[in-house]
Amino acid sequence: MFKIIKKERLNPTVTKMVIDAPFIAKKAEPGQFIILRALEDSERIPLTIADYDREGGTITIIYQIVGGSTMELDTLEEGQCLHDFVGPLGVATHTDGLKKVAVVGGGVGCAIALPVTKKLHEQGCEVHAIVGFRNKDLVILEDEFKAASSKMVMMTDDGTYGEKGFTTEYLKQEIEANIKEGKPQFDRVIAIGPDIMMKFLAEVTRPYGIKTIISLDPIMVDGTGTCRFIVGGETKFACVDGPDFDAHEVDFDSLIKRAAFYKEEQDEAAKHICNMTGGKRNG
Repeated sequence: MFKIIKKERLNPTVTKMVIDAPFIAKKAEPGQFIILRALEDSERIPLTIADYDREGGTITIIYQIVGGSTMELDTLEEGQCLHDFVGPLGVATHTDGLKKVAVVGGGVGCAIALPVTKKLHEQGCEVHAIVGFRNKDLVILEDEFKAASSKMVMMTDDGTYGEKGFTTEYLKQEIEANIKEGKPQFDRVIAIGPDIMMKFLAEVTRPYGIKTIISLDPIMVDGTGTCRFIVGGETKFACVDGPDFDAHEVDFDSLIKRAAFYKEEQDEAAKHICNMTGGKRNG
């Protein structure tokens, strides 16, 4: 059993949990994920490792309450235990040898972007963190990104906090400024966020030939192979081959269509839990 050491509400729909899991913490790397079951009869949920403390033996997860399974997870409190907690799984994000990187996070995807940002910063890389949210009320992890980056820019769609606009627009400005001012260009862009954001971001970087890596953790339903999609004309699985992939090779149209199917499943599942009373879920 895996004890919940700390539980913190980051915004109305996003929660952070720190879990006692020393064996996983010992080997965890940015980009990897865990699979958990909240209760004995719960469904499997794959969640990216948002942070790890090797000395303290803990793993941090950050999740958005979007369906029955995450609603059920959110009923657990500090001092209680998760029934299953397995990992680390997946291929760690490649960070070696990178000197200047733009890390772009959108919404709850910032929880996945943060550990990569921290590791790059620790390795001496010049990290530009560009994080975006729909509005001020949804902002999370601002201080953490500031501490782990050479430059951090906060964006909101409606301008209620930070700079108004989209992360893709700001990234393009940064790339153009590097060219105009003769500064070193980004040798990598790493992005995690909504599928549509990553699609447009790939089109921003493509003309400049900047290698762009995206994390496809969000399409993993239960970590058992339902996360297939097309990369470079071949079928890949986020839970086995990833979760990181070359954005310029991903078939985003099929990816977005597939994600929409599971969105409907999540919405239907959420109907089976009434006011967080722990009623029987259906997903």
